[in-house]
Amino acid sequence: MMERGPYESPYFTATFYPEDTSFATLSQTIRKSCRTVELFEIARTVVAKDDRFIVVLAPRVAGDQPGAGAQAAPVSRPVVHVSVPDGLPFESDEAAVAHVLARHLDSFFTKAEVEVDPPKGNFLVINRCGLTGELLGPPNYHRYGQILQQHYAAKVGSRMAFEAFKSRIETVRDPEIVKQWLDQMRRTVRYTWKVTAQGSAPAESAAETTPAATESPATDVPTPAVEAPVGPFFDTLEDARLHLLTQARDKVVRTAESVRFKGQLIENLPPGEIRRAVEGALERQRRFPLDTANALRGRLRREHFTIFKKGSKGISYVCAVKRRFRVPGQTFADSIGSLISFIEANPMVRAGELPGKFLGLASVAAPAAAEGGEAAPAGPSAEDRARVARLQGDLLWLVREGYVTEFIDGRLFAPPPIVEARKKEIEAEDHDPENFPEVASGLAAAAEGEGAPAPAEGAAPQVTEAASAESAPASEETPPAAQA
Repeated sequence: MMERGPYESPYFTATFYPEDTSFATLSQTIRKSCRTVELFEIARTVVAKDDRFIVVLAPRVAGDQPGAGAQAAPVSRPVVHVSVPDGLPFESDEAAVAHVLARHLDSFFTKAEVEVDPPKGNFLVINRCGLTGELLGPPNYHRYGQILQQHYAAKVGSRMAFEAFKSRIETVRDPEIVKQWLDQMRRTVRYTWKVTAQGSAPAESAAETTPAATESPATDVPTPAVEAPVGPFFDTLEDARLHLLTQARDKVVRTAESVRFKGQLIENLPPGEIRRAVEGALERQRRFPLDTANALRGRLRREHFTIFKKGSKGISYVCAVKRRFRVPGQTFADSIGSLISFIEANPMVRAGELPGKFLGLASVAAPAAAEGGEAAPAGPSAEDRARVARLQGDLLWLVREGYVTEFIDGRLFAPPPIVEARKKEIEAEDHDPENFPEVASGLAAAAEGEGAPAPAEGAAPQVTEAASAESAPASEETPPAAQA
């Protein structure tokens, strides 16, 4: 059986861009670490959590449907209806209005429970919801249809169709139930229109903007209090809805060619084509984030990050440091020269392995107390600690100058010296056809625990100070030897 991939909508496209706060954290983390990360790993980090990205939804261009051939019949371009208070997209005007009434009614009305006169009439039976047990009212009551629709939308809509809901309604003929419903109808929610929703300034705001020159001199006559204007009120949601759409429709819903909204609002979208389109596109990007990586590329360049490609497949890498290449005959101070030669001869060696493999030191960690009360083994000497500090300083200098590439998982790579012409060619094109000896798996390798801490659940790759501890110098006050 063929496995079906994520849903791809023939009507809408969804693109994902990093949210500003998340991107600022990500940029700062990569910049501080000076480490090199695959562009795809950054893209996967962005789409991994809903609060890290912004969704841009747009209708597809006619004839640009997935899998459509050149002669495919064009699909009419749908219109996106946008909820003005939160920017969410909907497929119809009615759905957008219903969303605003359900979630943002407080922006337009103040609500209060009040006592009113009960309905007048001859009521012999009461209809009751067979799912919730709530009393809906007598079928001959003039507002019964409104009550039925409101109850279905608020309590039942997501569980079954409207006709199925109506078939579950019970009819009760009992004077006590009729009395109970009448008592229930004595209490209603009153919706009072906020004057500011019509564009008028509140009374206190107007007072604050009164020029000082118009103030009256101090007298014994008290200044009368200015009462804030009170808007009209409505005792039914349907009347409030009608007034809202009549007086402030432009603040409720609008149409747009495309819309941007926060990723964490995806769960607020109603079931339908738009939600399926967004969730399908997000699933595809989490599997293979090509579009997200391309959307990130321009923004990273504007933030002055270096983006270069390696290998025949053109794998893109990102770093805050621009790569530098040595030329034959170029020399460094002895400690730096020997370190870069060692890294060149041992590609992809980890920074944490250098004290043992490069300096020949077994351990520089603080000695632990021995069991059984025995004396603890002797710790590293002051000379050994100084050698490690010098090593870390030299490595930090090489990484920050761009001569050594340090990956997110702590692996190191130093390209061999190249002739001047080749150096200019690589620096001009930013695409080296030769790949790294062992492609660093970035965050995935770090997550597997291969000598580096796993990435956190935050908004950026785990290229934090803690992750860089194995290669960070003990102190940055003493710089490494200068280039010879």
